Amino acid sequence: MLRPYIILLGLSVILMSNAWSFERLFYLRRSSSTMELQQQLENIKRHARQIDIIGPQNYRLDEDGTLSGMVEPQLLALAGQEKIKVMPLVVNINVDQDKFHRFLHNPEAQKKARLAMLDACQKNHFYGWQFDFENILVSDRKQFTQFFVDTAHLLKQHGFKISIASVPTLTDKGDSNLPYDRWKFTHWSGAYDNAALAKAADFISIMAYDQHTTLTTPGPIASIAWVDPLLRNLLHEVPRNKLSLGIPSYSGYWTVGTAGPKTIPEQFQYRSRETQIGYKAVLKLLRKFEPEVIWSSEWQSYYTVFTHHEKNEYLFIEDAHSFRSKLTLARHYHLRGISVWRLGLEDPRSWRYLVKKRI
Repeated sequence: MLRPYIILLGLSVILMSNAWSFERLFYLRRSSSTMELQQQLENIKRHARQIDIIGPQNYRLDEDGTLSGMVEPQLLALAGQEKIKVMPLVVNINVDQDKFHRFLHNPEAQKKARLAMLDACQKNHFYGWQFDFENILVSDRKQFTQFFVDTAHLLKQHGFKISIASVPTLTDKGDSNLPYDRWKFTHWSGAYDNAALAKAADFISIMAYDQHTTLTTPGPIASIAWVDPLLRNLLHEVPRNKLSLGIPSYSGYWTVGTAGPKTIPEQFQYRSRETQIGYKAVLKLLRKFEPEVIWSSEWQSYYTVFTHHEKNEYLFIEDAHSFRSKLTLARHYHLRGISVWRLGLEDPRSWRYLVKKRI
């Protein structure tokens, strides 16, 4: 169904060389049921020798500095058994921009949050924390950076690590002529001072995905033609041994859906909408509609367009082939490693490109 493409032998050699020092972080979504947790545990156990760090997105931070969440005891026990480090993610609750703005201007709330993170590390034997705060105003850039630096100082004093998931941008000025790009810089990507963050961080996971979203025209999740210049730009600010390439394991499926706040008149809420789906769902769609699947050498990924209910639907696929291309790119730039969002959505064939750790 998905026809293979030819890749130079030299790329395979790159993938195999220096494999033991290449760090592999896999993210986990907070499990919503016992069944989902069990599936996560089985996935980790099956691929334990190809995972160095797991990053469960299990913690939330409110505007008053209250840290809520937990990592399931079963997950901690399995990670300890398999010698996998646990570095949970902490996010701003509901990704609420206004609440996080107030938090960043409240020194007491920040102190409370830092102490809570340290306490959680000590009680649960975490490797450290990854900041996953998003939807931040560019005007809060200085305050956000200082909060990270202060937290890094405290955690490192006690022997713990700290990292951050950063939203990529090709410019640090927000000077694009496109309104969407200006909005994204002002409200999302412009808040990350990667040069300053890198000085305090043990590493930065660059979220090199969501190139196209519901807010854009349909397109690839993370084309190589987009990821490559992002990395080259970042390497002017972040040392390569502190940079982990974020790789998507999900695909993008564009259909007619609803988007926008409820204040928008109903007839204007219907629009092209992206749904992020795993590889099993991709195969289900391909079996159902049997479309022609096209390989883009520019994007290094597959895509297809087919008709459903008299409307075009678009599927941009992240599979083992696109995974290998991004892995090769990370090797080419001698990066610290990769950060994969997220475990359980991947094409199972992707694992063949990750060398197993020696026992």
